[in-house]
Amino acid sequence: RRKGLSENINLPNSLLSRFDLMFLILDVADQDNDIALARHVTSVHKNSGATREESTSKKAASQVGDLDEEDEASPVQPDVVREYISRARQHNPSVPTTVAPYIVEAYVSLRQQDTEGPKDGSNSDQTVMTARQLLSILRLAQALARLRFSDFVATEDVDEAIRLTHMSKASLNDSTSGQARNGNATEDVTSRIFGIIRDYNNSVRGADAVEYKACEAMVLRKGYTVEQLNSCLEE
Repeated sequence: RRKGLSENINLPNSLLSRFDLMFLILDVADQDNDIALARHVTSVHKNSGATREESTSKKAASQVGDLDEEDEASPVQPDVVREYISRARQHNPSVPTTVAPYIVEAYVSLRQQDTEGPKDGSNSDQTVMTARQLLSILRLAQALARLRFSDFVATEDVDEAIRLTHMSKASLNDSTSGQARNGNATEDVTSRIFGIIRDYNNSVRGADAVEYKACEAMVLRKGYTVEQLNSCLEE
C-alpha cells in the first residue's frame, strides 16, 4: 500500500499512462462483503449443476407464464452480447461542434483543480490531468456513444467519462482501504458538493435558484455521482 502504482505493477509510467482507466482494488476483510461474496460463489456452483433439459423446460415454462418474475430473470445470452457489440462497433462517433467547447471548458477546469489541489505530493504521475488524460476522456465518451448506437458524442457521455476518470484517480490516490475508515468521509463529500453549488450560485448574479440539471452537470464533471448530489440536497 505504501508503494507507488508503477512499483506495484512493475511497469514504467510511460506505459501506465497509456491506460485510460486504472482502479486500485484492495482485498480488505469486511464481514458483510465477505458474506455476500461467499453466497454468490456458492450460488453459482450450486446452480451450475442444472442439466440442459432443465434449462430448456424452464425457458418453455417462462414463455407460457408458469414462472413468477423472480424465476424468469436470467443472464443475457452470449450471442445477444456478441450481436450488441458487433452493432456498436459499426458506429464511429464524432464530437459535434456544439460539444467541443464543453469538453475544452471541462478540461481546463480539471487542470485548474490539479493546480489548486494539495501540495503534499499525493498526486502521482498517473493521476495528474494531462493532454493524454484528455484523449482518454474523448475515447471513453466515444465508447459511451457507441453503447447508445449513436454517431455523435453528447455532453452526457463527456460527463460520464469525466466521472469514470475521477473515480479511477480517486482509487489510485487512496493508499488505504478507501474512505470507509474515515467517519467524516460522507460529510466531506456533502460539503464539497454544497460548495460547488454555492460557488456556481454566487457566479450567477441575481439568481434566486439553481436549476437541478445545471447542478447535476457540474457535480458529474467534478467526479461525484447523482446519488451523492441527491444526498446533499436532502441534507
